[in-house]
Amino acid sequence: MSSGSQLGNTLIRADLNVPMHGKVVKDNFRIIKAIEYLVDLRKISKSVTFLSHLGRPDGINLDYSLKPVAEEMSLLLNEEVLFINSLHGPEVKNHIDENPGKVFLLENLRFHNEETENNFDFAKKVTENFDSFILDAFGAAHRNHASIVSFGNFIEAYQGKLMTNEVKNLELLTNSPKKPFSVILGGAKISDKLQLINKLLPSVDNLLIGGGMCFTFLKALGNNIGKSLYEEDYLQKAKELLDSDNGKKIYLPSDFGVTKSIESGIRVDKDISEFSDDDIGVDISERTIKEFASVLVTSNTVFWNGPMGIFEIDNFKKGTQSITDIVSNLDAYTVVGGGDSVSAIRIFSELSKFNHISTGGGASLKYLQGNELPGVNIYKPLIL
Repeated sequence: MSSGSQLGNTLIRADLNVPMHGKVVKDNFRIIKAIEYLVDLRKISKSVTFLSHLGRPDGINLDYSLKPVAEEMSLLLNEEVLFINSLHGPEVKNHIDENPGKVFLLENLRFHNEETENNFDFAKKVTENFDSFILDAFGAAHRNHASIVSFGNFIEAYQGKLMTNEVKNLELLTNSPKKPFSVILGGAKISDKLQLINKLLPSVDNLLIGGGMCFTFLKALGNNIGKSLYEEDYLQKAKELLDSDNGKKIYLPSDFGVTKSIESGIRVDKDISEFSDDDIGVDISERTIKEFASVLVTSNTVFWNGPMGIFEIDNFKKGTQSITDIVSNLDAYTVVGGGDSVSAIRIFSELSKFNHISTGGGASLKYLQGNELPGVNIYKPLIL
């Protein structure tokens, strides 16, 4: 596509599935990324209309309306983004025709079951008011939904620049990471990350594990973890990973911030060998932070997914804040995935200090696990 061609009325499937607090956007990172190329896109479009899902409503439920997202977009763009409370039909066409050059946002895709059912008639109806379609929702690219895989059957379709950039950066991790390659995994459950560990462990040089998921490994080694979170069904698998030829690449925490009650916010720092039966591990502590840092400073590629503890509580944030600070100042290629990790960066550092921040939590994990995603590379890339 040459830069002089026109896209006409353009429809963009973005990922605007953002955390909400009531009717207020709690974290606008995905919105910021969705509008990143809007200035260039408007130069070759008659109008630009966004659509997305938000949450998992069961039919029409205005608690999941995208109207607050339109308001947040308006603030970020310093112009009104016109919200249209439907997805297809004359109402959509009239709004666009009567407001040339404006930016629009349609209502939640998942108010209609036809979206998740990948209904072709639905895809045809939604696209009939537009001349071109851009798929730029990497965070939903692992879903076989109508807006992901079927809209391009009816109008000219492209893969957006955000999506293309995601794939390029994640491919770098799986195909040609500059060594040493270190992966930091946190979050609550080993079950959420097991396939990723199995896929990456043979190719990484170091796997640093924190967060709640580390306690399944530590219990598998015979440690008393008190009342810390762990997964009984994965103890054997954790032991097998640690005993495998690649097990020596795995680094586990040796000391923690612990509490008797998460609600209390009270923290005491202990070695894993000092845990009592009622201790709950809520964060990594000083010796572990130093050990992880010594590994990371020698790395040339780092992928981070998941916090080191319950960083939302002030007394439990030390580990996640420290890892954020360490990784943000590395002389390495740094890639971050997962909503909690992104939230931590926005609290403790700056997004610009990382080479790539993925917008797709589940999608990025599935891609790195080696799964083919239904929405990736199915349309020609958009060149702006």
